[in-house]
Amino acid sequence: MKPLITPSSGVHVVLPDYYSPDGMGLIVPKTKDGRVIFMLPWLGKTLAGTTDSSTTITMLPEPQENEIQFILDAISDYLCVKVRRTDVHSAWSGIRPLVSDPSLTNTANISREHIITEGPEGLVTIAGGKWTTYRSMAEDAVDLAIRIGSLKPTNFCVTKDLALAGTADWDPAFFTLLAQQFIRMKKTRSGKVFPGVMDTSISHHLSCSYGSLAQQVAVIAQDEGLGKRLAHGYPYLEAEVAYCARNEYCETAVDFIARRSRLAFLDTNAAAKAVPRVVEILATEHKWNRARRKLELKSAFAFLETFKASKNTQFEDLKH
Repeated sequence: MKPLITPSSGVHVVLPDYYSPDGMGLIVPKTKDGRVIFMLPWLGKTLAGTTDSSTTITMLPEPQENEIQFILDAISDYLCVKVRRTDVHSAWSGIRPLVSDPSLTNTANISREHIITEGPEGLVTIAGGKWTTYRSMAEDAVDLAIRIGSLKPTNFCVTKDLALAGTADWDPAFFTLLAQQFIRMKKTRSGKVFPGVMDTSISHHLSCSYGSLAQQVAVIAQDEGLGKRLAHGYPYLEAEVAYCARNEYCETAVDFIARRSRLAFLDTNAAAKAVPRVVEILATEHKWNRARRKLELKSAFAFLETFKASKNTQFEDLKH
């Protein structure tokens, strides 16, 4: 049987914010060798990509140096900024599940979209797609299952209007409430606690990441002495690790640095410096023993080894 999925590797790099003006992106639909390249402002940095090459499926894909250099060379043709390898804060490879319709014989019909097929005995198979279209994928799959099974739903699909957690009572100015009503209590290694400001960068990050639930994170930062930043120059707080362990099924250090936050993708070196503290907080929350702590440290650093950042990148400020 012809396989549905063709794995494709895509590499992205993260550069300092001055590579892209705030609120403005760039796409080059056809570079000198016919490929597509783009740059976008992303979480205070610049995201640039991408490549598209066949690959094998692995749990820890790694970008190749020639792929990183291709992106840097391609964007340098359109910038007045000197593009330097030492400016790469993070570089990673992801695997796209490109899909081909098994009912078609044209091998060129490979798509980034999803397909849904009906198999023997009414088996519904969904393949391909992207995180950004998960709701549409789910709706299409359920609609087909309804038709195949001659089901009679009591209402139409509701996913289009289903609100995400944290949207209740939230508005774009919500971060000002956090800045005005909360402080960050920061605990030192010696156990002393001293207050810090819930500044604009932190309150805005919490508001955008957690919506109205950000107040729960702010309470932990204030009442439990977990108000320190996890990394210099970034708004992620120790309180977020505890919150995610309690409320968002954060079970590993990699869960936090890569999935609950984007620190690994924004700045690999900063993420590596944060890992020991992330493990320490998760160990307290989940009551890990020493062996589990060592395993988490090893797994997190192995994960970060697949990110090819420059060892010479500098943090943008020294505030903690």
